Amino acid sequence: MKKIVALCATLTVLSSVMAIAGPPQTKKPATKLVDVWTCPIEGGAITNHAIKATDPVVGKYRVHFCCAGCPEQFAKLSAKDKLAKVQAAAKKDAAGAKKS
Repeated sequence: MKKIVALCATLTVLSSVMAIAGPPQTKKPATKLVDVWTCPIEGGAITNHAIKATDPVVGKYRVHFCCAGCPEQFAKLSAKDKLAKVQAAAKKDAAGAKKS
């Protein structure tokens, strides 16, 4: 009888611990950002590749600009327009990389 009580107590403690801990967490791999080195506003290549913490992220793209005026113009765009311009700039980057 003592063994049954001890077994029930052990199972109760284990189930309580599992309930508190919750189900095992599965970590998703972090999405790797793609740096876009073509200005989405002016369309020119960016020569200064210093990544700044203030560079905006649109979808999976980290956007870089050719001058100080472009981020202001970019911020005024709708989310849909931003994504379209960034995707076009990313395609231009990819095309330039294939030529090199």
